[in-house]
Amino acid sequence: MKKPYLFALILSLPFLSTFGQDEKLYPWTDLQGRTLQASFISFDNVAQTVTIKWNGNVFPLPLNTLSVPSQQLAKQLGTPAPKAQIASSPFDEVVPAMPTEALGPEALDIEHDWKSADGRSMQAKFISLVGDQLTVLMNKGANEFTIALSKFSDESQALAKVLQAVAKKYRPSPPKPAALVKPVKVVPPKVVEADLDKMHTWTSSDGRPLQASFVSADDKGVDLKIRGRSSPMSLPWTKLDPQTIALGKALQKLKKSLVPTILGGGEKVLERYGSGKWKGYNTYLESVAFEGGLHANGRLAHIWLLDEDGARVQKSPIVIDIYGYTKSTGKGWTRRRVKSLASSPPVSQDRRTTTVKGEWENGSTFEYSFEFSHAGMSFWGKVKEPKSEEFPSILRIDLKAPSIIDAANATFEQIKEAAGDGALYVDPVAGKTLKFPFDEKWDDIKKGFSKGGKSVDYNPIKYAEFRGSPFGEHRIKVKSASTRSAYLSWWDGYSQVFPVQGAFILLKSMDGHEAGSSKTPGDFKQRLEIKKSERLDLKVIRGAG
Repeated sequence: MKKPYLFALILSLPFLSTFGQDEKLYPWTDLQGRTLQASFISFDNVAQTVTIKWNGNVFPLPLNTLSVPSQQLAKQLGTPAPKAQIASSPFDEVVPAMPTEALGPEALDIEHDWKSADGRSMQAKFISLVGDQLTVLMNKGANEFTIALSKFSDESQALAKVLQAVAKKYRPSPPKPAALVKPVKVVPPKVVEADLDKMHTWTSSDGRPLQASFVSADDKGVDLKIRGRSSPMSLPWTKLDPQTIALGKALQKLKKSLVPTILGGGEKVLERYGSGKWKGYNTYLESVAFEGGLHANGRLAHIWLLDEDGARVQKSPIVIDIYGYTKSTGKGWTRRRVKSLASSPPVSQDRRTTTVKGEWENGSTFEYSFEFSHAGMSFWGKVKEPKSEEFPSILRIDLKAPSIIDAANATFEQIKEAAGDGALYVDPVAGKTLKFPFDEKWDDIKKGFSKGGKSVDYNPIKYAEFRGSPFGEHRIKVKSASTRSAYLSWWDGYSQVFPVQGAFILLKSMDGHEAGSSKTPGDFKQRLEIKKSERLDLKVIRGAG
């Protein structure tokens, strides 16, 4: 059902006296029960409109906006008698006085009934009226036409004037053709190093503002840090306004210009940064909740947690170490030393996956992979060892949680203060989740689990998690991507008394685990590979939930 736009307009206009009119007045009532007294001018059975004259002005009304009695009245009065003379622009005097609330913007979004001067009807959406040129959209927006206003009936000319007034309010600046739109000149903002950490206003292409600080940018878009989010928000350049794009690219350029000196790789060292915050690292990522880097030795990765202001939470990093070890004669288990590294990947502050290749001293070739993301890091690798090797190796990935305090030289009160409510949680494959408070001794906690002569399965585990005051608002969750073909375990380390001194999370393939307790480790073919599908995942989650 069409909305009675014109009827609402008539009732909203300033009151004018009806005295002195010569025409006979009739009551006209719309579907909302509103009535006005006006004379009858004409009835169009094809267009289903009735034209009335009220206060000296002519108004066409769609028939289906009127009550049934008024519709019947219009049809009754619709005789072949000639039309009263209608001014060429019947709304010229009343349109300027029209209240702005009389019609809403929806009047510009629907198709109206239009009639030509020779009586032909059409439906079209109003676009604009410039001078005596009326532009409309027909066929549901498929075709646009510009026609002289004089080609339309008096009623349609009046409708065009009304819609023109509505458009002036809700479309004050009609969009210009693309060829006439001049490109906006954007002056790149001046930025300094301090701006990399400041909160800026970022505006979307449709004008919505966002308060955030810069993280990084590339050819596709920008990553922004928003308070309360544990990972950055990624926005494509196409979603931002020109001035915001200029800000993002200026900060991107500045950040690249601040990259420290770079040192070339060598036989046992990767290409690396030679100065600055990431001196000695080949690759790094600075995210919202943490920052991490791949050391130039090609096997160590370090992760620091960050507070809301971007400062590091702990003094020493979380350490991840990928290496091979073997049980040589008379030496017990020992590490395989790196003989050389292959060609080095270039330094990077935004590379997601870095693969390091090289050779151990026994002639084995290795390939370690480190994956950075804004959620955390992942690690996997593989080794090819000569079949002639007398002492077969096993590939292993170790994660060492940072030591919160030097417990060996601290009082118990100092230990409790440093530990706070921190704890290590491990979830064994068989059994309930175990909690190791940082301020209690490893042995005391284990004895508590074994009360009543019950044995406790500490390993293997599904995951391990560090959380509590030493880690700020973060949780560090460590798990394997597969619990079927990989063996994840934990260990309290040599000579450690308190969990506050740190703990180890270890990952090997299932074959690697079996080979470690076998007299013939070389029989286990998958001992030297931790597949990507078995990788060690470290996730940093901000918030206690």
